[in-house]
Amino acid sequence: MKYPAIGLLAALLPFQVHAQTTTGEDAARAPAEQVQEGLIARTFDLAELGFQNGISFRQLSGNATIYIPLPDADALNSGSLQLELEHASTTEVDRYLQVSVAGRPVTSQALPNGAGRLSLPVPLSPEDVSGGFIAVGLSYSGALSDRVCVDERASGDFLEITAASSVTLQLDPSEIDTSAAFAGLRPANTRLAINGNDSLAALAAATRAAALFDAEAGRLTFAEETASPAGAWSEGVIQLDVTASGVASEMAVDTQTGLPVLTLRGSDPQVGLWQMMSEWSALSNTDATVVDVAGAQALFDDRLPLSALQADLTPRAVVSTEDFFVPFQSSDLPAGKGVAGVNLHVAAALDPEGRGATASVFLNDTLLGNRPLGSGKPEQLTFSVPSGLLGRDNLLRVSVQRQPTGGECRFKPQGYPAQILPGSALLLSDAAPQDQDFFALRQEFGNGVQVVLDPDLSLDFAQTLPWLAGVAGSVIPDRATILPRASVDALEGDEPFFVISEQNPGDGDPLITFDQGRIEVRDRQDNLIYSGEDLSRLGVVQIVTRGDTRGLWLRPGNGPAPELTPERPMMLDRGDLALIGQDGVILATATDRSPLVDVVYPDRTSLAQMLAKYRPWIVGAIWVLVTLLVLVVFQRVYRARRGKDET
Repeated sequence: MKYPAIGLLAALLPFQVHAQTTTGEDAARAPAEQVQEGLIARTFDLAELGFQNGISFRQLSGNATIYIPLPDADALNSGSLQLELEHASTTEVDRYLQVSVAGRPVTSQALPNGAGRLSLPVPLSPEDVSGGFIAVGLSYSGALSDRVCVDERASGDFLEITAASSVTLQLDPSEIDTSAAFAGLRPANTRLAINGNDSLAALAAATRAAALFDAEAGRLTFAEETASPAGAWSEGVIQLDVTASGVASEMAVDTQTGLPVLTLRGSDPQVGLWQMMSEWSALSNTDATVVDVAGAQALFDDRLPLSALQADLTPRAVVSTEDFFVPFQSSDLPAGKGVAGVNLHVAAALDPEGRGATASVFLNDTLLGNRPLGSGKPEQLTFSVPSGLLGRDNLLRVSVQRQPTGGECRFKPQGYPAQILPGSALLLSDAAPQDQDFFALRQEFGNGVQVVLDPDLSLDFAQTLPWLAGVAGSVIPDRATILPRASVDALEGDEPFFVISEQNPGDGDPLITFDQGRIEVRDRQDNLIYSGEDLSRLGVVQIVTRGDTRGLWLRPGNGPAPELTPERPMMLDRGDLALIGQDGVILATATDRSPLVDVVYPDRTSLAQMLAKYRPWIVGAIWVLVTLLVLVVFQRVYRARRGKDET
């Protein structure tokens, strides 16, 4: 999937995930915070902040920091963080969770022996905001005894802060009066209402919104505003008005209904959407409109610096194991480039005995290699990346490990710093020609994509949007230039394209085409999977070509449109053919290598179909003929030799 929808730059300090917890007694939950009159409540959980699996600690130690984004401190009246804790230990041990806000300790919770659950409220205030975030520090610690030396692993302890832990911010809607404030504080779910939907500008805006607002995870809906619980801000509502002329886009925030509603109008409103969600969002409050960004990706001799990927490379104190995470997507790479290697500049301090650490490097959970860091000085490490390892969403993980140094059980083990230094980069090379997958097409779309909604499509604009949104959100990067076209014939140049139509917009025949009669989709054992009405209810997504230009063809189905969620997103990653339905991607396969399905057209008889249908009989007949031919040859040779012997 994408990075967290509300743009959190979370410091993912190392913590270990434990097995399923033992159920204990439930602690009484604190009552929900009442929304004060005139204020609105913005509530979200840790999963929205990037901690999809929560935060876990064990072995009586661990630290982590949660960054709660709040770009406009004036809008915050009050708030709270409700931590939902699950914990357990197998022996009597003193354990504590200390919570700090903005660097100052605010509470310390003792954890009882055994297993159980607790709910811990943490108050938040406007004074806690710094640099556009509220930093909440978590420190878990404990000790078995100060009188006997016992290995801390003997406690069998853990503490999990579940992903259901929630943040509630009470906001003053009158302070959310600019598009930048709306963009920074809006809920993760967005509702887009489009007026003037029969224009190319509306198509471009809908496609842009799908890419920006995580439509592939069900975060975007297209409809008018619906009633919300009193005081609850659960959706960011954007009213989009397409005009025939005038400025490209202008924005205003209206709070007359009690909840902020952003009105965006203009002849090309997709520009305003992009600007509002980009690093230039502050300019969206003025008459100026940024339509292009000077400069390209930070490339130096086929090197993509890790710093350009916004990774958290701050120093870590390594006691035993610390991980550095560098997430990136295929669209972060230039079109036509792949990752051939990883070049790291790493420094790790020595302990008092002169021992260093070891760096192990993983890409998408595949070990690239490891190297010792024994000099105490910056060292340069280079690892090769095997082909076929990359996908749409990738994770580079650098694990730094050292043998813990303790004080004969009298002192807590001491950590010594390690850091990935500036200059570390991904080494790029030309992508292999066979990279025909969806994730490679997303990479090509990064420089711009032509979008066509066929005017002959049987579905109207509103019916098409749910099909378009999930696919566009999955394959079109946020930064991509959206170029709407009136028809397939209007496609220009060598820009890649995204066409929504019922007929193939490409030159050749894709695996599934709809102009050759009845279709049957069968597995490799010739078992029928879909045919007739069952197949027509599904949407079909395929990579097709026009000349030398690749593009994406979406044929919407006549059944229920995709209903996506963050837990069930639409991820078009590997393969060049996908069937999609109400639950998202049902089947995805590559047609150029080991396809999972065969497509048969019963109304059309071709040599290829005959060969496929009667393959076992044909192969058997060929073997019989070859066998007979060999026997005839040997018989003639035998007779020839026998004749010579008789003479």
